[in-house]
Amino acid sequence: MHSIRVLIRSIFARRQLIREMGIRNLRELNEGALLGYLWLVISPLLQVTVYVFVVMFAFGKGTANPKETLHYTLYVLSGMIPWQIMSKVLQEAPTMIRSRMDVVKQLIFPIEILPLVQLIVNSVGIAVTLLVYLIVASWQGQLYWSILLLPVPCFLMAVFLIGASWAISIAGILVKDLREMIAVVFSLLVYLSPVVSTERLVGSKLWSIIMMNPLAHAVMCFRDVLQGEFHPLSWQVFGVMSVASFLVGAWIIQRSKVVINEYI
Repeated sequence: MHSIRVLIRSIFARRQLIREMGIRNLRELNEGALLGYLWLVISPLLQVTVYVFVVMFAFGKGTANPKETLHYTLYVLSGMIPWQIMSKVLQEAPTMIRSRMDVVKQLIFPIEILPLVQLIVNSVGIAVTLLVYLIVASWQGQLYWSILLLPVPCFLMAVFLIGASWAISIAGILVKDLREMIAVVFSLLVYLSPVVSTERLVGSKLWSIIMMNPLAHAVMCFRDVLQGEFHPLSWQVFGVMSVASFLVGAWIIQRSKVVINEYI
């Protein structure tokens, strides 16, 4: 527990550095581009808009009820919000340390803050997806009071991703192609998750298999607050998963600090 308190104090003490690094990374993403910072909004907005129209067109051909089609669109969007942030942050985690060797080799650099920087950078696109969801849900009259509880799954997600990123970033030093492996896994898991699948579409047997995926419960928790539902088992799994991820990640990152320079 002492090491965890040290990490938390370190993060809190360097909150200004985290913010400045996040802003700098956002600037560098589209530095020199014609539209500059606008791409931070345009790129995810185009992706989500195209995805919405594809879903509406594909699902709409199988039903004569436009209302049902829009309901499924909201279902998919509510699942995309947590799935996007998980896939983006965890895919970047393996190179999080290796890509910053110039600063990490400075013994005073706090590598524990790197996952929070990535969260800031990747939160912009997720905010755009959330905005699209809110617009469509408001248009359909499907905004629920439970959306006020959105900070709860967001906090659990941040705790989970910070811990997982700590562990994966250390593994990424040893396994050079870990990023590509994670990208493949997430591209396949999206079809074995409740992001696009429903119990009615896949059947109860396959749905039971889908819900064995721990990440599926993170999706369900976000969907609960966005769509006014409640799945107690998913909240229990997501909560335990987040705490366990943080504790394990904290243990790994603290013990790896002293030997990390030998491998980069």
